[in-house]
Amino acid sequence: MDELDKESIKSRFKPVRGMHSEIHALAKDISEYCREPKKFALYLGVIKRVGKDRAYQIFSEIKQSKNIKSSAKLFMFLSKSKKSKC
Repeated sequence: MDELDKESIKSRFKPVRGMHSEIHALAKDISEYCREPKKFALYLGVIKRVGKDRAYQIFSEIKQSKNIKSSAKLFMFLSKSKKSKC
């Protein structure tokens, strides 16, 4: 790899100031989108429980949906695990 490629990769993956990992950044984005920035820890916990990939999928579905009264409630509903009754 030459120097130009290394610099473009570094600039693309610059961490957000104050964010420790990708899931922290995702939790920040979701909490701000849902207009609940003070509930960052709640969203972080949900993301850790359901997994990063599932959280991205749910967040994408919410952003694409129209006529949502409460995006926070919808996120919580979609993040519930579907347990089988045995």
